[in-house]
Amino acid sequence: DLSSQLGFVLMLVNESTDVDNTFSIRGNVIHYSSTKCKRVTRSVLASEIYGMVNGFDIAIAIATTLRMITERLGIPVIPLVICTDSYSLYECLVKLGTTKEKRLMIDIMALRQSYERREITEIRWINGEDNPADSFTKTSPNRALERFVDRNESTVRVEGWVQRPTGSDV
Repeated sequence: DLSSQLGFVLMLVNESTDVDNTFSIRGNVIHYSSTKCKRVTRSVLASEIYGMVNGFDIAIAIATTLRMITERLGIPVIPLVICTDSYSLYECLVKLGTTKEKRLMIDIMALRQSYERREITEIRWINGEDNPADSFTKTSPNRALERFVDRNESTVRVEGWVQRPTGSDV
């Protein structure tokens, strides 16, 4: 059949920037999902978009709840950073790429709008070997999720990102 396995992992982490386009995270998995896509997917990009949209829906609900808590406590807002190992999805979201599949355009535009509104702090294209969601979608996955669960920390290699202007640059 033409359906795909969709998977995502939501983590609440502290991040530290390393050298050579890597960052280290230390924290916990707070939600995960692995489901068979109910829609027929005609491309890998379609599956990636559906997986990201599913993950974002849960992430924005959690981020909104965390924002209410952090505001009351007077502590800084926790950023919502989305990572993908799909270059084509990354390009669609941050470099205004397009798709010929019209039904995907709505999902792409919704994610872009959340990025422009800064509901999504940053979108990163990461190395596939460092993507913990692979464990939910691949028959031969990498060991990133296993390593993170065992140690509550991981190092992630960033392949690409967009540096947003700060308030003073706008």
